[in-house]
Amino acid sequence: MRPAGVARSNTGAPGPGEAQLLASGALAQQVAQAGGLVTLLVIVTVLARRLSVAELGVYGLVVSLSGYLLVLRNTVASSAVRAMAAAPGAGERARMFSAAAALYAAVGLATGVMIALAAVLIAAFILEGSLARDARLGGLGLGLATAVGIAASIYLDALRAERLFVRAASTEVAAVLLFLAIMLTLIVARASLATVIAVSGALPLLSGALSALVVRRRALPFWLERDGVTRERAMAILPTAGYLLLIEVSNLVMYALQRIVLGAFTSALTIGLYEGPLRAHNLFYAVNGALAVPVVPTASRYAAADDMRRLRQLVLRGTRYTLALFVPLCVALMTLAEPILDVWLGDRYRDGAAALTILVSYWLLYGGLVVTPGFLVGAGAARYVARIFLVAAVLNLVLSLALTPVLGLEGPALATAVPFALAFPLMVGVGLRAGGGVALGELARRAWLPAYGLAVALAAALVGLRLAAPPETLPAVLAAAGGGVLAYWIAFYWLVLEPREREFVRALVRRRS
Repeated sequence: MRPAGVARSNTGAPGPGEAQLLASGALAQQVAQAGGLVTLLVIVTVLARRLSVAELGVYGLVVSLSGYLLVLRNTVASSAVRAMAAAPGAGERARMFSAAAALYAAVGLATGVMIALAAVLIAAFILEGSLARDARLGGLGLGLATAVGIAASIYLDALRAERLFVRAASTEVAAVLLFLAIMLTLIVARASLATVIAVSGALPLLSGALSALVVRRRALPFWLERDGVTRERAMAILPTAGYLLLIEVSNLVMYALQRIVLGAFTSALTIGLYEGPLRAHNLFYAVNGALAVPVVPTASRYAAADDMRRLRQLVLRGTRYTLALFVPLCVALMTLAEPILDVWLGDRYRDGAAALTILVSYWLLYGGLVVTPGFLVGAGAARYVARIFLVAAVLNLVLSLALTPVLGLEGPALATAVPFALAFPLMVGVGLRAGGGVALGELARRAWLPAYGLAVALAAALVGLRLAAPPETLPAVLAAAGGGVLAYWIAFYWLVLEPREREFVRALVRRRS
């Protein structure tokens, strides 16, 4: 039923320029994503000192299900945001919201069942004893929390459909802080491993509930109407979601199955050692996902309007800026992998350094916006991305099964990095075509050359530092990694950015301050 006093949607209202809207949305989402990542790293760090290595491996193995089995939700989300944003008028937007909400509820139920079933199977065939019991009970609770959380997350995506990127991000930050407080309370109180696993799935529920409060207080046109749930509206969401499903299933094969393959061929101890590399790698995966929040609707708008000029600028400028973000972080993790694992999780986890270096290496290539699924899906190239990811996933599975028995910890890392490296030229080709026909040479000159040129200098400096004075304490590692990344960004600002780009950065900083 429609609430009284519904305000007019701000989708068509005057606002900041497209560049500032996109940049502000990206920055706000990065802040929210960074908060979530820091929270997860804090939780894993505390758990690593409270649990045995095998128990931490069980925690990572089961909790990862709630992240990687969100395939159905992720496939619906981008399509639902596009459909809600495109709906004309408050009434139709509410009806499209209702159709999306029904899909989210169905997706939540299916995902919760899959998580619970996977946890039961893991407990039965991979683990034993108390570890199996905790995995089974924790997985059942995790499935329930995830199912309800997915249904509630429709409200967060509704804020994004209204292009209220900053408001959505601030709501996520509040949810993350609340989630951190709950998890630390459980850990300090020495709650059972099963309880910690179950509550680990509460973040979507918290962010969805807080977003629902924002929607209500701002009187946005998102309420449930029974007559809005129709086949026609569902089909406005599902076709693109089909291609996104292939992409997400491919990601599931390439990421989620790594722990399972390790557990099948090695032990829970080895899974625990792999937790550090995977968590660090997920930094890049999450940042890449955060970029999609403002990029999907923006690229979709440009493509629908046949605005090739703006699409070209999005490809060229976006790739310049995202590479500047990803590349120094990647170089710092690769060159300082061993000391980072040592001061972060403890010296028991140093053996994961080689796997960490291999696992994050392909982000040197995939840090560019032109090859991100968010841009390519928004620009209408979802089917091409789906085909490439499907082939990469098959190759990943084959290599994982072949390399893990021989190489152990480094097997899944190589099985991930190699297919992505081989797929990169295909992704670039799709991105250049979808981006208004940008020339490969122009992309190399404007984006790749400056980003990788500075990366070589940064890598040489950090390797030299490790040889001359190896950082061994937390302050020393933070100074080396943080100082190197900051030096890269300063050099990029002064040596690479053009005067008008520097002015844009200053204006954006003033606007956010």
